[in-house]
Amino acid sequence: MSGNHEALAVLFADISGSSELYEKLGDEQAHQSISQCIGVMTSVLPGYQGTLIKIIGDEVMCTFPTAEQAFHAACAMQSAVENARYQNGEPIHIRVGFHYGKVLRHSGDVYGDTVNLAARVTATTRTSQILVTQAVVDILPPDLREKTSKIERAELKGRPAPFDIFLVIWSPDMKQIPRAGTPAQRKHEEEG
Repeated sequence: MSGNHEALAVLFADISGSSELYEKLGDEQAHQSISQCIGVMTSVLPGYQGTLIKIIGDEVMCTFPTAEQAFHAACAMQSAVENARYQNGEPIHIRVGFHYGKVLRHSGDVYGDTVNLAARVTATTRTSQILVTQAVVDILPPDLREKTSKIERAELKGRPAPFDIFLVIWSPDMKQIPRAGTPAQRKHEEEG
């Protein structure tokens, strides 16, 4: 596969509890709400030079030229989803994770370790959180760096050593959850 290598922020945003939404609302209404939420998430991309790479079920994958643009877009996504009024009246929440680094761009998609790491960080994210890597925090301007808090050194699948993960404080009234979660913990939270 040949393509262009470039540094980008790779962001995944995933709808929390979508399986439960299907159980509660039925297929048609849940699908409408999830589609509406995906529309809300992707509507913020143009304001931050974001590119939608793909929609994977109830998750979006997108890229941004800088970590700062991804940071602002992630916060805007969370706010937009939290403030949206969905057709069925059920609230919907998302979790967002991103990493910044070199990617291989080919045929409208992106590949490589940066993409894999962004996906793994997102997999540890809990409902209504935004988690980022040390690489992101290192290149953020000071005013945005102050809005992050190191929450743990996480064991990420495929990584030989623990990895620093940071929580983005995206809302002044946000309840700070001091750690990330394993997929099993997130599943339990969503069922509860």
